[in-house]
Amino acid sequence: MIYLNVAGLAPFNQIVQQEVTTTLEQFGRLLYSDEGIRFYRETVQRCRNSLAQWLHVSNAERIAIVPNTTTACWLVLSLIRWNPGDKILTTTHENSTVLKEILSLQTQGVDVHTLDPISPDELEFQISALLESTHVRAIVISHVSHIDGRILPIERLYRLAQKHQTLLIVDGAQAIGHIPIHFREWQPDAYFFPGHKWCAGPMGTGALILGKQFAEYRTIALPGDEQERRPPWVDFELGTQNIGLIAGLTKAFLIKEQDGLNTPNQEGIRKKVQQELSKIENFNILEWDGPHSPGIFSWTCINKQTEKQLQSKARNISWKTFPLPQNPKQTGIRLSWSSATSKADLESFFHFLQGIR
Repeated sequence: MIYLNVAGLAPFNQIVQQEVTTTLEQFGRLLYSDEGIRFYRETVQRCRNSLAQWLHVSNAERIAIVPNTTTACWLVLSLIRWNPGDKILTTTHENSTVLKEILSLQTQGVDVHTLDPISPDELEFQISALLESTHVRAIVISHVSHIDGRILPIERLYRLAQKHQTLLIVDGAQAIGHIPIHFREWQPDAYFFPGHKWCAGPMGTGALILGKQFAEYRTIALPGDEQERRPPWVDFELGTQNIGLIAGLTKAFLIKEQDGLNTPNQEGIRKKVQQELSKIENFNILEWDGPHSPGIFSWTCINKQTEKQLQSKARNISWKTFPLPQNPKQTGIRLSWSSATSKADLESFFHFLQGIR
């Protein structure tokens, strides 16, 4: 099988898997003894600290460890006290699970306004105009599109949101571990991502980085000093989690920090994919007038006949298909790779494309 769906699930890293196994074996000997509880807490805190160091988050206590992106999104949106008539801005490039959480707020009278990003400047102009003309409670948006890898101008939107006192909530599922990011000079109100995609960590892991407003949120009132000592992540970590998976996530963060993102290699692959697909007349490349991430490339077939022929010939290729936001009857195809994608897989894929022409 030619695997080109890293944006869905990264290939398992054996070092990470070994860390999961070793940690579970160690914890299994301790369980919930005093020493076991200490081991559990230290392991989770080590994960927070590793992520804070890698992404330059100033306060590791603002990082909550979560099982996935959907849970993080639900947690954040459910803690906002929505009023009928409140407005949310989002885009046509949001993941279906996040979009489901956004649209569910319509039952509370929330107005969801969806934008189709054509270029970074146009998206910024549209959002700026809406923020100037009406009160927007929150912008819920992806950092990198899961559809075609376009990089949305999140830092520019952050400045707009700050100016208009609008919450900025960011889905970083296709960004963290994929493109260079640090939070040294900016940090949205909430930023969440899973561990199993570009970080190459275990399934069932993820993180939620809290901005000032959510960091100061409290589900219950506590007396004086106890309230001050209560770390921000407490209200966002739901019950006991799998300590082995969290240790594996920490290992994945450390590997990413040490090895780097290897962006030039991924960009080289993307350029080659684009060159090969551009030679095929029956394909339309999906792109916008702006930057694209180095590990994602998407296209569509011009007609259904070509699409059927392509799918029938691609039985040994793992890629992502999806309905286009603007035209759900049309199918898009997404390729995604990492620096770990083998040359043999890429050469086999290019050979496959040569047979399509």
